[in-house]
Amino acid sequence: MMNGKDMLCQLMALHFSMIDLNLYLDTHPQDANTIKTFCELQKEYEDLKKEYEQIYGTLTPGTISKNEWTWIQDPWPWEKMFN
Repeated sequence: MMNGKDMLCQLMALHFSMIDLNLYLDTHPQDANTIKTFCELQKEYEDLKKEYEQIYGTLTPGTISKNEWTWIQDPWPWEKMFN
């Protein structure tokens, strides 16, 4: 199991890869292999984000929680201290 810092690094890498593939797909919209890869990365990203938020709290303000405004009381991701 990854620690919080590793999870954040993996989330950033997945997010970057999705943006990169999205730009490629803007000019190659029929590339089925890239579409498949994008969808796989997107699922991996969403699963990891959900796992991260269950352990460490809301990552983005768009995530729904029991009290949708509690995220502003948590430290920002770069302010969190990981063991």
